[in-house]
Order: sequence, then structure tokens, then C-alpha cells
Amino acid sequence: MLQPVVLGIVFILLLTWLISLSYLFKEKLSNMIGMVVSMTLGMITGLSIGTFSAVLFPDLFFEITVLSMLIGGFVGVIAGFPYSLIAIIDGLISGVMGGMMGTMLGVMISPEHYNQLLNIMSLWTVGIFFLIYLLLVYEINKESNNNSLISHPLPYFTLVCLFILSFHYFTFEFNNSTNHHADHVNNQEIIMDANEYQFGPDQVQVLPGEEVTLTLVNNGIEQHDFEIKGLDFHLHAMPGTSESMSVVFPKSGTYEAICTIPGHEAAGMTATIIVTEL
Repeated sequence: MLQPVVLGIVFILLLTWLISLSYLFKEKLSNMIGMVVSMTLGMITGLSIGTFSAVLFPDLFFEITVLSMLIGGFVGVIAGFPYSLIAIIDGLISGVMGGMMGTMLGVMISPEHYNQLLNIMSLWTVGIFFLIYLLLVYEINKESNNNSLISHPLPYFTLVCLFILSFHYFTFEFNNSTNHHADHVNNQEIIMDANEYQFGPDQVQVLPGEEVTLTLVNNGIEQHDFEIKGLDFHLHAMPGTSESMSVVFPKSGTYEAICTIPGHEAAGMTATIIVTEL
């Protein structure tokens, strides 16, 4: 849990550094530069936060989307504030779009590629940050050479390298493993076929307290997942693949399962699990 906190702190430092440069030397920067800075920082912030948060908290799709849009839009507005209303509007729109696209990207990628996605996003984010930093320093030093620490490339580049190395030497753990307990005597296996856009069967019955292995088999041409509401249970399968996981239903009742891929639940990808004594 410490790793995301450290990465978040470094991310905020890199972003704050850029915005501080923009504010401190705004008289040396044109409105066009201000528009570029506000649009870029708003977009990349929303994109990064949306992707990272959606990967870590896939069950909170709506909340993550709204939060990423708000943060991206806020950064875009703050970055564009010293320049003009156009820069503010451009930053706001770019941040909102970045948050939306980042969240979508995070939920569309299959779990086995989560770490690769985060590594790519880390390189992309700090790479863009460093390019914006070089742009600001170039514009600031065009007329007079400024040797202040805040506009010297080496400290900023050091923070960028720290951020990249933190991702490179750390592997995030996600709750997407296939948990099998073959030694459980009452283990029952249920096969759920996924197509466009339905589960088969769409209703199953199990016993309370019994360990059940659910296997999602994706027979369709799109990616699908299988999430049981009220339980920490989520399967994800790309086309032509399958994923399995064991679950115990603690008490009798009716549980609803859905495909959380955007639009799939509304299209009819739902199932009912009835937990009752036979």
C-alpha cells in the first residue's frame, strides 16, 4: 500500500513544479504557451488518474470516472488560470476528456496486462511532464538566463527518474488470480458461458456455505466479465479464454451477477444465483 502513496506524492510534486513555473514566470510566457500547458496537464492528469484508479478499484467504475474527470478538469483550470479564459476552458475540457478516457482504458484492459499498462502510463505521463518542463524553461530563458533551482533541469529530471524506477522495480498485486481449492470435499464447479450479450445458464442454484468454483468461458467476440454483487468476486475473460475462481456463499438468498463492461449489463448480460437448501 506504501508504493501507490509514494508514487502519488512524486506525481503531485512533478505536477506542482510545472504549475509553479507557469505562475512564477507567467509574464514571460505567451497565451499560446499557457493554452498548451493547461490542455496538456489537464489531459495527462485525468488520463493517468483515471487509468490507475480504474485498475486498482475496478468495482467503482462510476465513482472513478467522475473523480478522474473532476481532478483532470480542476488541474486544467488551475494551469490555465494565469493566462486567459480560453486557456481555462481548454484545460477544463481536456481534463474532463482525459479522466473519461483513462477510466475506460483501465476497465477495458484484461487483468493479466495491468502491470504492463501501468508501466506504459508511467513512462507516458512523466515523459509528457518533462517535455512541458523543457518547453517552459526554454520560453523563460529566451530573453534572460534564469539559474534558479526551480528552472534547472537536473532536480526535475531526478524526480522523473525516481518515478520511473518506482514502477520498474515494483509489481502491483491484483485480486484477479484463479483461486482453486481442490482439496475441499464439497467443491462444485459451475460453467458460465458468455456470449453477446447473455450468460448461459442465466440462473443457477447452490447451497449456502458450500464452496463453488465458477468458471467463466468467453465464447463471444468481445471481452466479458462476471461479477457477483455483494461479494468480492470478479472474473474477466478475453474472447476464446476462460477464468475460474472459488467462492463460498455465506447465507441463503438471491445474488445478482452482471457483466461490468460498459453497456453489457443493459444489453442483458445478467444472471441469478439462488442460494438455498435443497
